[in-house]
Amino acid sequence: MIGVSILGSGAYAEVHGQVVQNDPRAELLSVWSPTPANRERFAKQFSTRAADDWRHCIEDPNVTAVHVATPDFAHTDYVIAALQAGKHVLVEKPMATSVDECHQIIKARDASGKKLMVNYHNRWYPGFAKAREMVASGAIGTPVSANFVLSDTITWVETSMKWADRTGPEWFLMTHITDLASWVLSDTPEEVFAMAREGLLRSKGMETRDLVKCMSRMKNGAVVQLETSWILSRAWRNPVNEMWISIQGETGRVDVNADFENVIAVTETYQTPFTLLDSTEVPPIQDFITCLIEDTPVPVTAEEGLLATEWVEAVVASYTKGQSVRLA
Repeated sequence: MIGVSILGSGAYAEVHGQVVQNDPRAELLSVWSPTPANRERFAKQFSTRAADDWRHCIEDPNVTAVHVATPDFAHTDYVIAALQAGKHVLVEKPMATSVDECHQIIKARDASGKKLMVNYHNRWYPGFAKAREMVASGAIGTPVSANFVLSDTITWVETSMKWADRTGPEWFLMTHITDLASWVLSDTPEEVFAMAREGLLRSKGMETRDLVKCMSRMKNGAVVQLETSWILSRAWRNPVNEMWISIQGETGRVDVNADFENVIAVTETYQTPFTLLDSTEVPPIQDFITCLIEDTPVPVTAEEGLLATEWVEAVVASYTKGQSVRLA
């Protein structure tokens, strides 16, 4: 039995709570949030204990794993403390919002000998997994160019992003597609040029960027465009977001549009039509529990989390300086 404590009480922390609560191999022992009312609500919803100090969660000898589901900018201290306390850690994306903090986390993981997984759950989306398979098999030839798009509707941002001024579409969304692009293409970026647009959200009192676009040259030669926005139309067909990818190879092409669920599959795990909650958000948390029980490698490593952060840190440097940035 894996004893779990969750740090955070937002929408995605609730996903963790639901998965742990429904998994007979795990038990939700505690939750902490800096807001007393939120942690009490969460504890009542999931029949667990509300901790008044996050340290009580990571110091509990019955806790095997700590799930860090706090905002983007508030991961590093909790992850390091949990690892140093001898706990396994599942952390929401991005692992951290700076390369330096990612290295600090990896150092703490190595010293602890515990498992650390970054929850880039779009890897579990069947359509994206199929695209990766097609690239790896050579079905479309050597990738030449690719587009990865992930945007949120402005309505969702206005109602849900209470800490928008501490992050931005590049950290909250683009890290999803930097990880996805590296994973699908089995490649890493060599050079990045990015631009940002701001104004609409600032006019609404949200001190952040409207949109960030990035052009990247990959080490194997492909040119990859990433686009992420927080001002998608209120009338968009999906009330939350838009997500699609397109990969052009020398002999073929693969496209996946998450809005239209245009990959049809029926297995013991997935059926059509897919929904993002069921097909991508639940399995990675279950797989983290499995890797703890079976002592197998985590499916998304800290090094992969570092790569996603390196890419977006270069994006921020590029749109800030107005020039391309080369990666090591």
